[in-house]
Amino acid sequence: MTRRTPPSTQGTGAPLRPAIAAKAPKTGLTRRDLLRLGPAAAAAVAAGCSPRAPLDSGHVGIGGAIVGASHQTGHRLREGGLPEPRTTRDVGVVILGGGMAGLSAAWKLAKSGFDDFALLELEADAGGNARWGQNEVSAYPWGAHYLPVPPVEAPAVRELLDEMGLVQAYGPDDEPIYDPRHLCHAPQERVFIDGQWREGLSARDLLDPEGTGGVAVLAEFEAQVRAYQNYRDAQGRRAFALPVAESTTAAEILALDDMSMRDYFDRAGWSSERLRWYVDYCCRDDYGCTLETTSAWAGWHYFCSRPINGEYLTWPEGNGRIVRHLMDRVGDHVRAGMLVYRLRSTSGDDNGSSAGVEADVLDTQTDTPVRYRARRAIYALPRFTAGHVIEGYPPSDPGANAFTYCPWMVANLTVDRLPDGAAWDNVLYDSPSLGYVVATHQNLRVTPGPSVLTYYRPLSIPNPEVARAWMLEQRWDDWVSMIFADLAQAHPEIESLVRHIDVMLWGHAMIRPVPGFVWGEARRRAVDPHGAIRFAHSDMSGISLFEEAQYHGVRAAEAVMDDLGHAHQSSL
Repeated sequence: MTRRTPPSTQGTGAPLRPAIAAKAPKTGLTRRDLLRLGPAAAAAVAAGCSPRAPLDSGHVGIGGAIVGASHQTGHRLREGGLPEPRTTRDVGVVILGGGMAGLSAAWKLAKSGFDDFALLELEADAGGNARWGQNEVSAYPWGAHYLPVPPVEAPAVRELLDEMGLVQAYGPDDEPIYDPRHLCHAPQERVFIDGQWREGLSARDLLDPEGTGGVAVLAEFEAQVRAYQNYRDAQGRRAFALPVAESTTAAEILALDDMSMRDYFDRAGWSSERLRWYVDYCCRDDYGCTLETTSAWAGWHYFCSRPINGEYLTWPEGNGRIVRHLMDRVGDHVRAGMLVYRLRSTSGDDNGSSAGVEADVLDTQTDTPVRYRARRAIYALPRFTAGHVIEGYPPSDPGANAFTYCPWMVANLTVDRLPDGAAWDNVLYDSPSLGYVVATHQNLRVTPGPSVLTYYRPLSIPNPEVARAWMLEQRWDDWVSMIFADLAQAHPEIESLVRHIDVMLWGHAMIRPVPGFVWGEARRRAVDPHGAIRFAHSDMSGISLFEEAQYHGVRAAEAVMDDLGHAHQSSL
């Protein structure tokens, strides 16, 4: 790491970093990994504890549990030995996976009058990492919690938001004007730094106190943002667009993918600790990667694909609001609790025009295998599953290991009242977490009351497999202790406010745009059809954003309708 931050402390103020001893190899975690996972994890190892040992089992009066996702069921793909189906169901199109890509594919089919399809989802609820929960206090997100107002390059997103009734009118430039009730209210962001909360969360908010040196670096950074935002190639394409498919392919821009964001900073001479922390935070927020492990192309995409002062749409359930709308449209076609364990293309000509598919699925509620026979399949599952599911795909794929995923822990804390001064997004400087968002922030009530805090923690160490194994070994008590240890820096009273904490573990939460991946051959070829199978997932873009998932879902649906001769109007 290039950041020279002071040692982390806990409780007594004693530095934790020197205390991390040779116990780390027992867990498979390096010293750097432990520092990335945070002080509580480091303290456990320094004390000689097993990573499974609860750091504190005394959370009296606080209820909760680890509530998902379905790791054990999904892992049956690797184990094999699943039975042969005895029942066959015929359908025109089968969609495998009910995340945003699969739901968007279903939405486009249904909207185009194509109703002969089924969507198969492993979890009890569709939505992928935009799923949500609800209790007596509020709805709350389990993952994605906002959607930036979409740019002109994302017409399918604009079409959807208009359909949802979120557009009040269109301006003279034909730009949509969104209902302010759904735009994020003030105060939007704050950061806990130097022992106090500071309003705002931007490079400028953080760098002002650093004096003339920090201001000079900030000016160079902001000038580079403007230059990339104003860039247009000979075809009028932007350097960084949403969706990625609309971005330029000019060599000088794609070359950024060959280096890390840290490399870019080093070459630019940007040594400001706070600027590096801020960009590292942004990379962890959108990608689950760090300054060191994020492609410079992906890093600049974060800052340059949207307007600097763009607005955000958000709801108590986060992007679950979008899932609800999509389910209202296609819910009758969704079959939950379905583990897809084998997909094969059936006979067809060289162009696949008369090909079909057979999808073997385990109904996990009845433990009964079923075969879906369809004319086309839309594979909207994460790409790493393809080698386990699709027969003969690919015969030889040297790029299969290029797809790596960051695990996340997300917790929802039900509190009797909000911490003082809470904004929508509350971030702790130099924390392993991303802080928390407030589910009730959009409420228009005046009197204070209970709320739900959604706490996000990407496990963004360089080796995600080790992070996943470590994550699945932790118990509820471990996570609660880590959460309290982190938030107590800013809220010493936090434990007394909490009545319930549920924890969601996402083993493969988001694709990692590591250097060389976004514009590498493995990612670019991942969208290529395989017989009667079309692919749809944000993995196809190399970054895990709603706009990308929706784009690939709609694209795959339109390709399938083209194959089958079903007339439709393109949303792209």
